[in-house]
Amino acid sequence: MQWMASNMPAEAGGPAGPGTDFSMIERSRQRSFELYRLDPGRGEPPRVLTTSALKNHREPMERFMRIARSGMEVLFGQIREAGYVVLLTDTHGVAVDFINNPLFDQDWRRAGLWLGSCWTEEKEGTCAVALANLEQRAITVHHEEHFRAPNKKLTCSAVPIFGTDGRMLAVLDASAIESPDDKRSQHLVLQMVRSAARMAEDANFLHEFEHHSVLRLARRRDFLEVSADGMVALDEAGRIVAISQSLREQGALLPALGHCIEEVFDLRFEQVMQAAHQGGYPLTTRHLATGTQCFALVRPPRRRPSAPAAPSAAARREVPPEAGADALQVIAGLDPQMQTNAQQALRVLDKGLAILLHGESGSGKEAFAKAMHEASARRAQPFVAVNCAAIPETLIESELFGYREGAFTGARSKGARGKIAQAHGGTLFLDEIGDMPQAMQTRLLRVLAEREVTPLGSEKPIAVDVQLICATHRDLREMVAQGQFRLDLYYRLNSVTLELPALRDRADKNALIDSLLREDGRQLYSRAVAITAAARDLLLRHDWPGNIRQLKNVLRTAMALSGGEAIAPEHLPAEVHGGQPPVLPPERMLSLGSMQEVMVAQVHDERTALLQALKTHHWNVTEAARSLGLSRATVYRHMQRWEIVSPNRLGD
Repeated sequence: MQWMASNMPAEAGGPAGPGTDFSMIERSRQRSFELYRLDPGRGEPPRVLTTSALKNHREPMERFMRIARSGMEVLFGQIREAGYVVLLTDTHGVAVDFINNPLFDQDWRRAGLWLGSCWTEEKEGTCAVALANLEQRAITVHHEEHFRAPNKKLTCSAVPIFGTDGRMLAVLDASAIESPDDKRSQHLVLQMVRSAARMAEDANFLHEFEHHSVLRLARRRDFLEVSADGMVALDEAGRIVAISQSLREQGALLPALGHCIEEVFDLRFEQVMQAAHQGGYPLTTRHLATGTQCFALVRPPRRRPSAPAAPSAAARREVPPEAGADALQVIAGLDPQMQTNAQQALRVLDKGLAILLHGESGSGKEAFAKAMHEASARRAQPFVAVNCAAIPETLIESELFGYREGAFTGARSKGARGKIAQAHGGTLFLDEIGDMPQAMQTRLLRVLAEREVTPLGSEKPIAVDVQLICATHRDLREMVAQGQFRLDLYYRLNSVTLELPALRDRADKNALIDSLLREDGRQLYSRAVAITAAARDLLLRHDWPGNIRQLKNVLRTAMALSGGEAIAPEHLPAEVHGGQPPVLPPERMLSLGSMQEVMVAQVHDERTALLQALKTHHWNVTEAARSLGLSRATVYRHMQRWEIVSPNRLGD
């Protein structure tokens, strides 16, 4: 706005005067030689941080990265065909986000234009990102202006992005490996980066003050809705609490911070509120200090979400340390790795950190998550488990976020609360998170960042407070590399990762067998069931691809076949015998006369075992067959032979 431009200081980020870039670059080159003693001929590309080191830079930037992403995508769409990559770096020069053409991944990597790359003057010498950070102004560093030899083919245009308090948040950069020699060819690119950076600043301002009234100001009424000159945020009393970076750079409104709107503009706060409630029609006003006329459009404050009743102090009572230790110690058993997991879990519980459990299917991830819940201060509140792989993709959105009445055909008349809202105050366990559809990954990321959920068909968000625990058997890092899992969600979920060992690797298999025989034996026979040394040896030597879940099913089946007597090798499935049917010892061979009676009893026991396995696995034939060491075809044949009908087919 012209009525403010006269106050803009030369170093605040406005248009650079002749020779400004040149003097900045010369000062940087001098520092690179004399202060950092860099070798301009050093040949390796810029350093790229490891995944764990990069996480420390990304986590503080998560909210802003999500806001800036749209501007980055717009910028990339404008310059993609010209061979550019778009980087967002933090104030340490580390690339925390980037967009590129994947066809040229190897070229970008070799040039150091990659996620986690470090562009600092201390390491790279003169480069655009480093100068934008140091000088806090927009700049293009072109070809030979770069200090180090490997960077001299690059052209880089970088623009600082400022927060609502005027401090730097990030740097937006557009770089290309090949470009014309004339630096003037980059003037338009720099302006595009400036525009995208301003979009990110304005979007961040609107998000930061979404619960405040915001005035969009412009000298020209025609441009008010599409390209405002700046924004002002007002509190409930009409005081100016913030101004956007575009106005901050011009300086004229800085003294207005903390003053009422009437003291700065020829405008009453009642007029602002009336305009907001009546559809936001433009207001005509003038800046009292300069007398300059301008126009204002009011964005009303967003109503704060009403949170469900917070758990009472009694409900959220502190759990004694020994109670938490006991809950996790039981699940950890005597295995050193599991005991380490239990100790780490106790340290991070109730710290607001998301926890990721990684382990093979059946290794006890949900049981461990329940133990963590019991060990936390949320133990009196709900533990809500969601298997992301078991819910059809068409239903997972309504299952997680809920819906209001009439949201879709077939919706309940009163709507439904989603699993996330049901877990308010307690623990939300997302099992098989790697199988969550990508569209839902985006929505989940927003829920985690905003701590609120909006049901389908509703515009009113609901505040939620949950301890998030996720689990997967998949390699999420590999899925990220293949574009199957969002990188930002991955970093959000694995604040703490606990590796649960496979059963074959656990040192306490003996103790686990005894524990299951004791627990399940009491359920079936009101006492612990014994096991012979030969049968135990078979169990200890088996590799258990289904882990604890498989062991439990094998033991329950063996208990049924043994009739509550000591489990012997012949009661164990063929898979435990290496695929061969069990051989009875000579002393247990039966006469032909008694064989028919035994066969009848064996059929009864086998039918009972199959029925129990089907019920345990909720009539999932594949899982039941795996637990019994049989093929699916064999299970179906036995079901037909013994007239076992799934409850889902009773009405057929």
